[in-house]
Amino acid sequence: MKSNRGFTTLELMVATAITMVAIVAVCTLLIESGHFTRNNEEIIKSNDGARIAGEFIVGALRVAGVGGAAGVWINNAGTPKLISPIFGTDAIAAEGNTDDIWVVLSDRRAFKESNCALNSGSGASLVTGGPGALNLSCTRSLANPSMLLVANFAGPAALLTGLRVLTPSDGTVVGVIDYSESSLAGFPPRAFLQGDGVFGASVVHFFIHRDASGSALYRETGVLTGASPPAFVSATVSRVMLQPNIEDLQIAYGVDPPGLGQPDQYVFQNGFPDVFGGPPLRAVRVSVVGYHDRPMRSGDGSTINAYQPVSLLENHDQTAAPKDAFRRSIYTRRVELPNLSPGML
Repeated sequence: MKSNRGFTTLELMVATAITMVAIVAVCTLLIESGHFTRNNEEIIKSNDGARIAGEFIVGALRVAGVGGAAGVWINNAGTPKLISPIFGTDAIAAEGNTDDIWVVLSDRRAFKESNCALNSGSGASLVTGGPGALNLSCTRSLANPSMLLVANFAGPAALLTGLRVLTPSDGTVVGVIDYSESSLAGFPPRAFLQGDGVFGASVVHFFIHRDASGSALYRETGVLTGASPPAFVSATVSRVMLQPNIEDLQIAYGVDPPGLGQPDQYVFQNGFPDVFGGPPLRAVRVSVVGYHDRPMRSGDGSTINAYQPVSLLENHDQTAAPKDAFRRSIYTRRVELPNLSPGML
């Protein structure tokens, strides 16, 4: 005969208790898994942020200084000043003792064969030498740059600003471009020569800036005042934030005092002067520290206050900084500078 006996109250209570324990265990596992996944996402963001920020600077350094191995002449309040195409300040106190770096860049497209194609970015050459306005083989390929770099790769280059196209050229006639420095006596100290290369150029400044929203890597472009410490003419500055959540930027400059060209013998220093001279610059080491948006959390939801800023990074010592819940990521890359070695051209 079929039994009609059901579950007793005790059996139901035991089954319910077991089910509740299982549910709590599963929920706890899911919550901890969620925090683990979330923390990993933050670490990935931190790693990616540091890498992206570092590659912005590394990419610029790879093409920096073309034509400027012997320095670049700029206008310093009416007086020619010979500067290095790469320089930077060490330990800027106002920005948490981070570094900055300045680079003179030729248009990346300057050495492409363009046959004077419109706005191709390719360079032109001087038809005649001497002081005054530039007589060029072409003007329309220069893509309306804010500055021009005139170089012959045998001596210092010259950075020209305030450009005015007096006679456009499509390659069939001689083009003429005037510039602000043409009215300065003795600028540049070396007269331009027939055949000098003329390229679109810019001066780029990479640095860390902090505000209420956090710290980030910024890039500025503009016209140098020529003063030391370096600065842009305020009316010419254009600023853009390249990467948020960047805490530190440290730059080391590798010089070659004996001039032997042996990379393992380079001496790295913190900061590099804008005035050209001294041991030749041959390499730059870039270190960028990134962090993430959300604090790291444990399985119970509490913050994990176990992280400090990266230290010792170059000469930036933050070993006394308090611990917090943000894990840092560091990107470091050494960049060789063949454009600054005349023997490599």
